[in-house]
Amino acid sequence: MSGKDIFNIAIGVLFVIVGIVMLLRWTRVHKYIMIKDQQWGYLRIFVLFIGLLSIATLLMNAANNTTSDYFRIGATLVAVTAFLAVHDGVGEQGIVSSGKFIPWAEIRSWDLKEEKNYVAAYFTVESQDEKKPDEYTTKELDFANEDKEYLKKFLEMNVGRKYTRMKKKSK
Repeated sequence: MSGKDIFNIAIGVLFVIVGIVMLLRWTRVHKYIMIKDQQWGYLRIFVLFIGLLSIATLLMNAANNTTSDYFRIGATLVAVTAFLAVHDGVGEQGIVSSGKFIPWAEIRSWDLKEEKNYVAAYFTVESQDEKKPDEYTTKELDFANEDKEYLKKFLEMNVGRKYTRMKKKSK
């Protein structure tokens, strides 16, 4: 087995694992989302670009591709598809951020900020660390402008009592 085959198999296995983990997260949390985040952010476009590059390598090296090349390309496409299928968003029971469900009971406050091409929603999440109960995190979800009014009414109805003007937490 050549070094190229070992590299292709290693990358392929890594992408298969990433794709499976993302699909498992999607199956657990997609039912909680009523308003999805903005589809095309910079990261999604970059991941789509990686998928397109994989297809390009398939087409450009068609005569020289080995089985391990096809495995790597297929695994990359599975991971890219899984990533593009997973969304963050809000629903009646809470928010989904980075594939994790956070119930409304753990949200301390929220705010909306209108940007040029999207609406940013900020959520302050209670600490999950018992040793640091006063520490919290801020989650940002970006929504399409056309969802702005629906999102605002939805948040006021479900978590209105927690509305707070806030700024993005600096790192």
